[in-house]
Amino acid sequence: MNTRERLEAKVERREEWAEGRRAKAAVVFREAEHFHGDYAFNTQPGHIPERARLIRREEHAFEDMKMADHHDSKAAGLAHQLDRSVFSDDTDAIEKLEARIAEHERTRDRMKQINALYRKGDATGLTALGLNLDTLRAKVASIGMSFVKVPFEGFQLTNLGARIRSDKERIEEIKRRTARTEAAEANGGVTIEGAEYVRVTFAEKPERDILEALRGAGFYWQGGSWCGKREALPASVGA
Repeated sequence: MNTRERLEAKVERREEWAEGRRAKAAVVFREAEHFHGDYAFNTQPGHIPERARLIRREEHAFEDMKMADHHDSKAAGLAHQLDRSVFSDDTDAIEKLEARIAEHERTRDRMKQINALYRKGDATGLTALGLNLDTLRAKVASIGMSFVKVPFEGFQLTNLGARIRSDKERIEEIKRRTARTEAAEANGGVTIEGAEYVRVTFAEKPERDILEALRGAGFYWQGGSWCGKREALPASVGA
């Protein structure tokens, strides 16, 4: 199960928990409807055991509704993350990252082009891009800072450049990670690289006892492999 599948499973569990809480609360609210018009039941002074039990159950039902909303909120957040994120173990991660890089590069090129046309006062060129020179001038002036002289400031271009570099670096890391996994497949399911410190890569997720042994030996997960000292490498993994 990869990262996306695990998050999808979490979304499904949250939605199931929300549905269960609401169903539980609905039972209480339906039962309480019988007493809503019962004036004597609701206003009779003194302790009425059945009324006290109903009040407690309704309080719990409202808590169930609040928790259902909480689970819905968490599920929505995870779903948003799934929609916007590219995970390194997605089967099409490289294609998605390349598409995002291309989109950011187009955006950056457009921003540079708009800045260049703006500096020249080229109203015709900006109109061809669907922009108005006077509107842009008013926007720049509204910022109220003398050093802002173009529609898109340097930090905006720098931020886009950083995102592009980061995604390119991720692509290279995914390629290295894929190569290590393929090497593990060709080597009987596991490869161990390094001298004093080693990188252990499995072709498939190993059994729980092996993972627990690695964690117990101080190994940590990084870039698709387990890393730690060779002298601490559990015998169950190999030498």
